[in-house]
Amino acid sequence: MPSHAALQQQIKDLEAQVEAIKSQGDYLIGVRLERSPAGGTASQNAKESSKYARLRAGRGKVLPNGKKSRYVPVEQIARYTAACQRGEQIQKLERQIERLKAQADQLEQAQYRNWKTQKRSRRKPTIVNSEAVNLIEIGLSSMPASPAAILVLYRQASDAPVHAVAAEVWQGEERIAVVKAFHCMGMRADKVQAQIKHLLGELHQKFGVTRFEDVVKEMPVEQCPLVPCPYKVEP
Repeated sequence: MPSHAALQQQIKDLEAQVEAIKSQGDYLIGVRLERSPAGGTASQNAKESSKYARLRAGRGKVLPNGKKSRYVPVEQIARYTAACQRGEQIQKLERQIERLKAQADQLEQAQYRNWKTQKRSRRKPTIVNSEAVNLIEIGLSSMPASPAAILVLYRQASDAPVHAVAAEVWQGEERIAVVKAFHCMGMRADKVQAQIKHLLGELHQKFGVTRFEDVVKEMPVEQCPLVPCPYKVEP
């Protein structure tokens, strides 16, 4: 099979031939010119000389006038004959172009498969003897951690009303501050949110935190640290 570049050059040459034929004049593809004898009251000589012609479109084709056939005047027979001949030449060349394009596509796909095979072969893993390699373990010095605010909610369940709110401030692995809990009983949800926002503002002024961490520390109501608390039994 010719190379991909050679196929592309052949395609270009054939396409140039098609354009050259089209520039010669009108062309009709899939249309034939039939010579028909005169009928009716014409003389016997006229009937036998076949001076009349008819254009017929092939399967799936129509003429420029949208019909399958039409009569051609005597003086235009030569013109339509040339147009049909040009159409046949163009059709043959276009079929050759399609075959060459199919060959080029097949060749390109084959080259791509070969390239992938070669690439996989180059990726063969290298076996390294672990005993011959000296592994060095190094410890990284910890960077100074920024303060983080943890919101603490006391309630029976995640979808239950908040009983009390508290907060903790951590820096790395050390808890550096604890905000005393306060009751939220009787407050609407928007009021509780306002209190939490106010609490965050206080922590921002003291520790520079701008938000609570995504994970909320939830505690059961029984562990509420406030005294007195209506949910605790007095001794």
